[in-house]
Amino acid sequence: MASSRHPLIVGTRWLLPIAIVLALAAAAAAHGVRTRVIAGCFALLGVIAWWWQERHRPTLVLDDAGYAIEQQGKEKLRVAWSEVQTVRFDRREDAVYVDCGDKARNLLVPPRRGYGFRFADAAAVCARVVAAVPAERVVEVERIDVP
Repeated sequence: MASSRHPLIVGTRWLLPIAIVLALAAAAAAHGVRTRVIAGCFALLGVIAWWWQERHRPTLVLDDAGYAIEQQGKEKLRVAWSEVQTVRFDRREDAVYVDCGDKARNLLVPPRRGYGFRFADAAAVCARVVAAVPAERVVEVERIDVP
């Protein structure tokens, strides 16, 4: 099966574009040149911050060998499916917690609500993880965030 890519999506991703639009509106509505320049600088700063965030956004990559986190096109960590010890799976919320024995390399695909981030197409991530890990290591739970 081909690898699938799932970018990290933060809950506040819409705030920066709104700030850019407001800064541009302030620049257009300003009466003085100095005020227009200042508002324009804020808009430019917002565009640069948005570009930087997009460029540095982590991406979850799932393939036949395991899962990896990529950032700026470089692999930051990789976990083979054989390293996975347990998988906690919440079918209702499309959430999964993959435990490989090393907290820094474990994977959390959080429930749809209650977290400040999520991965694109979380249902496909959960399905791929559950299919890749042997059934005896997968535990279906009522809620992923309750131990």
